[in-house]
Amino acid sequence: MVAPSKRLRTARDEFLGQITSLDCDFNNWQSWHTLMNWIKRQPWSNDFFGGDKIPSRLVHPQTLANEISKYLGGPVE
Repeated sequence: MVAPSKRLRTARDEFLGQITSLDCDFNNWQSWHTLMNWIKRQPWSNDFFGGDKIPSRLVHPQTLANEISKYLGGPVE
C-alpha cells in the first residue's frame, strides 16, 4: 500500500523552506506562528514590518508568506 503523498509544495513554499530552513506548508496558522517567530529573530525584521508593530495585513498566513517571499526576492502565489 502506498502512503498518501503530501500536498505538492509551491515554488513559494520551496523558496521559503530553503531560506528559513522551515519544512512546512506556509498556508496555515501553525506555520504562520513558526514563520513569524523566524522573521522576528532576523536583524531586518523592523524594516520588513515598517516599524515596531506587525501590520494587520500580515495576520493572514498566505499573505505573510507571500509578503516575506516577495521581500526576500522569491515567488508569490
